[in-house]
Amino acid sequence: MKQIIYLSAILAMLSCNNHPPANEESAKETPTTISKSPESSSKALNKIQTVDGIKAAYSSIISKIAMKNMDSISFKYNCNGEKTGKVLYFIENGKVRLIKHTYNEYSHFSATEQYFINDGEVFFVLYNHVSWSFVDQDKTKDDITEKRFYVINNNPVKCLQNKSTVISSSGKAGKPTVVSNNEIECSSFEPALKQFNTLIKLSGQRKDLKCLE
Repeated sequence: MKQIIYLSAILAMLSCNNHPPANEESAKETPTTISKSPESSSKALNKIQTVDGIKAAYSSIISKIAMKNMDSISFKYNCNGEKTGKVLYFIENGKVRLIKHTYNEYSHFSATEQYFINDGEVFFVLYNHVSWSFVDQDKTKDDITEKRFYVINNNPVKCLQNKSTVISSSGKAGKPTVVSNNEIECSSFEPALKQFNTLIKLSGQRKDLKCLE
């Protein structure tokens, strides 16, 4: 009788050893589930949904660049002498976070355009355009236009424009006179988005170009 009991116990143990416990099976599936979940939740957390969020993300990028915590690459272009410029990309963990585009058209216009990026999408655009002319033989006038586009999900939610004028005499810069500083319609964002799309496609460019397009 004891032999039958022992034999039954041994068979039961062998049967248990041939099938992993339920918690072991779930442990094997867990990494696949977890690896997707943090990524999606991380993107949701990093998604910028407010103007205050845009300002915070902008400040973070500027701070990291100032502390030299980003890599950078650049190229120049000269389009038949009519438009010359430089495109500079700031990169963090393999992702472009800021595109800075500076250029001149002929000799009376210069511009700096900056595109701030989060998860591959532009969230803030800062334009600074300067055109200059002679007032008289000793004086020049700079007309400066600054535009700021606050963008959420590729749609501008707030657009500001600041216009000022600086009159300089005999090489001495004068103080800017504010012409206007107000919120404007966001119709001019469309060409800005088009320019951004052109520049982001060139982020792998290493050699100088003739023209951007």
